[in-house]
Amino acid sequence: MVVANADLPYVYTHLLPPDSHAMRMRRKRYSCSVISFFWGLDRVYPALGPHTLFLADDYRENFASIVKRLDLPANPSLYLHAPGRLDPGMAPPGEDTLIAIVPVGHINEHNPQDWAVLIHQARRAVFRRLSLLGITDLEAHIQFETVFAPPSWLKRYNLSKGATHGLCHNLTQLGYLRPGNRHPHYTNLYFTGASTHPGTGMPTALVSARHTATRICEAWGLTP
Repeated sequence: MVVANADLPYVYTHLLPPDSHAMRMRRKRYSCSVISFFWGLDRVYPALGPHTLFLADDYRENFASIVKRLDLPANPSLYLHAPGRLDPGMAPPGEDTLIAIVPVGHINEHNPQDWAVLIHQARRAVFRRLSLLGITDLEAHIQFETVFAPPSWLKRYNLSKGATHGLCHNLTQLGYLRPGNRHPHYTNLYFTGASTHPGTGMPTALVSARHTATRICEAWGLTP
């Protein structure tokens, strides 16, 4: 038996022979992506807790920009994580690490985005939001930076269209209509992850692993 925990659309379209299942996979809808900044800082900002979430007032426009136009909203919602607040070993004494996550549309294959421009805009959006907390000098204290945008997620993790959450949760891709944990033809091939049952998100993806393990045990006469 084979258990594939790679992105399910990637398995269908790149690791298996072309067939109708792979063709249908190409026509499915995909989730949004994110631009993620990983910063090493030479100082600590006590105003930042372990988790900071900024929500945009114009949330409908945010969703429309990300989902329909596959773009970066003008005033995006964003999330900041300071892991050193939970684990002091994440940075040397007197220094800090910070992760900023900005939602953005996945790769537009018909009208490619300028990711250098969008990364710059996302970075400025983070600094602008931090200024609301009185943090106006963060850029001057960044000692190193790593950035992941949709092309990075595609290249490093084979996430189709750079969509960080796999297949989206629209009505035609939920429940029975979502790709199953077992291939319909290669019955010894099983799937786990965000794009199979039951859906996206870390806890849900872990549930998919439990479902797959249960189905393997049932099919192969094993004791769970």
